[in-house]
Formats: sequence, C-alpha cells, structure tokens
Amino acid sequence: MPHSVLYWEDKGRTGTERVSVTSNAQGRTNDVQFYDAAKPATALGALLDGPDSDVRLLRLFNHYRHDWMNDIQILMGYVQLKKYDKLLPLMEKIKEKVRQESYVSKLGIPSLVVHLLAFQAEVKELRLEMALEEEIHLQDLAQPQEAVDAVMAMIACFREEAGDSKDEENVLELRLARLKDRLKLTARYEGKYAAQRLQLKERSLKEIHESLETYYGEHTAVWTLWWSYRH
Repeated sequence: MPHSVLYWEDKGRTGTERVSVTSNAQGRTNDVQFYDAAKPATALGALLDGPDSDVRLLRLFNHYRHDWMNDIQILMGYVQLKKYDKLLPLMEKIKEKVRQESYVSKLGIPSLVVHLLAFQAEVKELRLEMALEEEIHLQDLAQPQEAVDAVMAMIACFREEAGDSKDEENVLELRLARLKDRLKLTARYEGKYAAQRLQLKERSLKEIHESLETYYGEHTAVWTLWWSYRH
C-alpha cells in the first residue's frame, strides 16, 4: 500500500483549505479542495475559529432557527386547518431530523461535526443528507483522521459537480454504518455530473484509499469506503 503524506495550506479568508496528498509509490501529488475544513479542539471552537467567525456563527444559528420556524409554522397550519391526519407524518419527519442532528454531533471529531453542520447551512447548490442508524464514534477507528479527510474530500468532489448543474436539485446522502469491527461509508449522489471529471477525482482518491468502490448510473454516483475499528 502506498505511503501518503498530507499537509494543510490555509487559504485565509476565502473559506477554503487545501489538502495535498502525496503518494510516494507513484511520486505524484493530488490536490483536493475542502470546504471550510476546521481543525480546532472543540466543535464550538472550530465554529468560532477564523476572521469571519462571528458572521459564520450568526449564519449558522439563523439557518437552524429558520429551519425550526418553518416546521413550527407548518405544524400550526395543520392544526388551524384541522388537518390532523398530517400531524403524525410531520412529527415523524421532525423526529428523524433531530435524531440525525444528534448523531452527527456525536461523531467525535469536532472539525467534521462543524463541517457537516455548516455545509448544510451554507451551501445551496448541494443538499447534504446524513443517514445514521446509531451513534458512530469516529475516534474509535484505527485511523480516524483518514476517515475525516475522506469524508471531506468526497463532499468537495460532489459539491463541484453540483455547482455545474444549479438548475436542478442535487442531493448527496452520506450513510455511515458499523458492521461488526468495520465502518462503512456510502456517499450517494443524485444529480448531474461530468463522468470523466468525477472518475478522475475517483482515481486520485483511490491512490490513498485503495478500498474505494464506485458505481455510476444516469444522474447517480455511489462511492463506498471501509475502515477498521481499533481492537
């Protein structure tokens, strides 16, 4: 397996950072653009780090406040119109949203938690959906930082594809599931994409994640990765 070296380059106020992945076996370097990849010690510290931290914090709070106000207004509308049959499905939807947000907050890597929450609040061209069936603690993996880097890289890759097809809704579902002593990550993208460009990104990612499995269909792309837990 090729040895990989990663380093970060701060891009200052642009909201991006670069991770350069060097595979010694091939002697090549590949750059992957990450979206606001924060790295402080706590999730709140990650959110508050940087020159635009106050604006970003307010934007994130406003997003979730607006999100919850929408749910409350719909709920009250159903009550006022006496559409009681619609209350249970709505409450189940709200319950699932809260459950997923709780699972994300407990992933154990503050920088990734903030990255995911901020992405949902700040990025409009790609809707990010999380799908977890239980609490996942990434710090229990044998290589937790490798998993974090891969998740961020996948998001960045599909975000670029979504950016070229803003006339349609583009959705990226990230599904994390623990299967015995391994963690499975499935990234399922629904939307337009440039096949050659996405496959080039796939090859770059495979140089450091040899277990990457891929599937491509019309308006669908699925990438899967596995990691082992510490024994």
